[in-house]
Amino acid sequence: MIYLDNAATTPMDPEIIAWLQDSMRDQFANSGAVYGIGLDAKNKIEEATETITAALGIPSSHNLIFTSGGTESNNLFIKGLCSPDKKTAYSGLEHPSIVETLQSFKEFGNEPLSLLEFSKKGRLDLSCLPLLKEKRIRLLCLSHVNNELGTINEPVLLISRLKNDAPQTRLFLDGVQAVGKIKINKSMWSGLSGYSLSAHKFHGPKGIGLLAYDSKLTLNPQLHGGKQQFGVRAGTLPVPLIRAFAKAVELAAARQQETEKHLLKLHAYLVEGLRKLDIPVLINSLDDEFQCPSIVNFSLPPVEGEVMLHHLEKQEIYIGMGSACSAHSKEPSKILLGIGLTEEQARCSLRISFSRNNNFDEIDKFLQALKSSYQVLLSTFLKGTLDR
Repeated sequence: MIYLDNAATTPMDPEIIAWLQDSMRDQFANSGAVYGIGLDAKNKIEEATETITAALGIPSSHNLIFTSGGTESNNLFIKGLCSPDKKTAYSGLEHPSIVETLQSFKEFGNEPLSLLEFSKKGRLDLSCLPLLKEKRIRLLCLSHVNNELGTINEPVLLISRLKNDAPQTRLFLDGVQAVGKIKINKSMWSGLSGYSLSAHKFHGPKGIGLLAYDSKLTLNPQLHGGKQQFGVRAGTLPVPLIRAFAKAVELAAARQQETEKHLLKLHAYLVEGLRKLDIPVLINSLDDEFQCPSIVNFSLPPVEGEVMLHHLEKQEIYIGMGSACSAHSKEPSKILLGIGLTEEQARCSLRISFSRNNNFDEIDKFLQALKSSYQVLLSTFLKGTLDR
């Protein structure tokens, strides 16, 4: 099996699986209980929190809220801070968990400001930031790394320009695709109001995510019940998942430099290989300065991406077409349309996303299978066109 869809999810690290199994056996108590094993569970959460803050450089000025994943973290921060009437903006290229959350404000007559016309390179053109001041935008929501293109919105540059051009606008970043793949600049936290993570994107378990946010802010809870987690997110805390999340963050941070070097080599090797194929390949994600090396997006018109995906699946090669959350939609990717691709180019797109587990031999086998599959599928497409 060759797995090349790591932006959708990553296989769990064996060390984290063992860590999780031990914790599920030993830390079963409710961390809210006042007897000894409950207090021990609470201590384990505090230890996990310290591990995470140390690994990512999160200062004491920010609170950490454990959630079920990136989608909940994005919803909790955006709705908790801005619903129903605070003015918001986004690039127009974000994950659905941001876009749909912002769009939900429209029922209150609060239309989010789309900056899509300033996002044709797959990231926000900072020249548009004075518009945020003009429109009195309270919160700008962006992806740190775009989930389909891999383009990077560089936090430190953003924060510096926002201070000058729109000082009243806060910044929230979806960091789900960033951790473990690119270096997290620890100086960014002083200018970040919120940041979201999800463990299964860097070899941790599914079902556990994190929201780090500026403690000076007041977030309205989206789940009501107990007073856990600063009263922001009610519910019994999953101690084993939190510990596994912390271990995944710790390992990702420790291996980040080595991982990024490996990913850069894989990225360059794949792009070169695609260009050498004797088939028409359109590479959609290639910004040398602001490109995460874990993601390569390309199109092979007129062969549709989903058709190619299933053809490769039969050969036990697994790739993606964009956001896994939207994989069953028959509509072309809004992100690819947003950067100027035609509907055909968007429908014929594929996304390759690496992890530290991938190697050059896998890329060679993928490229060989891609070329032969394209030739078979193209002849089928042309025959179908002639038969009409």
